[in-house]
Amino acid sequence: METKKRRSDRITAQLPIVVSGVDVMGKDFAESGRTLVIARHGAKILCQRKLTPQLEITIRCLMTTEEAEARVVGQVQESSEGISYGIELLNREVDLWGVEFPPIEQSATALGRVLGECVHCHRRELVYLTEFEAEVLERSHSIWRECKRCGDATLWKETWLKSDEELPIDELAAPAAPAPPPKRTRDDRKSARLDLQMNACIRDPQGWEEVVKTENISRGGMRFKSQKHYSDAWVVEVALPYSQGGANIFSAAKVKSIGEVPGTTEHVYGVAYVAWQDDWADRWKG
Repeated sequence: METKKRRSDRITAQLPIVVSGVDVMGKDFAESGRTLVIARHGAKILCQRKLTPQLEITIRCLMTTEEAEARVVGQVQESSEGISYGIELLNREVDLWGVEFPPIEQSATALGRVLGECVHCHRRELVYLTEFEAEVLERSHSIWRECKRCGDATLWKETWLKSDEELPIDELAAPAAPAPPPKRTRDDRKSARLDLQMNACIRDPQGWEEVVKTENISRGGMRFKSQKHYSDAWVVEVALPYSQGGANIFSAAKVKSIGEVPGTTEHVYGVAYVAWQDDWADRWKG
């Protein structure tokens, strides 16, 4: 099967939705479900009804109250919770999820990815963090950046996608002064390394995942310690930074180096970000 380049990053988010349409028997249906992963042009959804590939359905997002026509690309898996499907939105102009996805080409210079929200207008955007922004966000939990809706620099915080959340009043206060930046080290690599310890989640090719602490990060990848075994040249999924239960954004990365930690059972792994080739039916695993 021919693969296609990913057109936007994907965000883990459980948003309540209503799935409706006409089934293969010609009967109208409407039932509740939820998203598991969202992207600019589609999603992975979970529902109870059996849907067939190429079936056209309507998705209504209860958080935004927007709805859009979509096509079922294929079934991903079936579990006790229901059946998950990859879907593709037919109208690319509808902002179904209330999130702006920047062009994925901009991710080449990112040290990390978060879902950010302007505390003034509540606009949400997938934010590609620069070196400076990653430092400030880790230490102050907020950054100042340009908001297209406000037309000015505003305070942004990492946010989760929830249908019933309210922004606390104290989040409108000015951010705390950032701590002094950590020591940087430079060598002959293409990107400067930043000695920053952040939570990251690693998903391996066999399906299990673990949360680790980075030793350093750069635009090209990161280093971390783990007792788990990762083989050289494995392609894994990396969410950096990572929040348990949050709106995390996973990227593809390849294991480039493996080192031992003397006196322990741990290894030090170096991974480099790579372009991710995938298709909806086979790779919508989250």
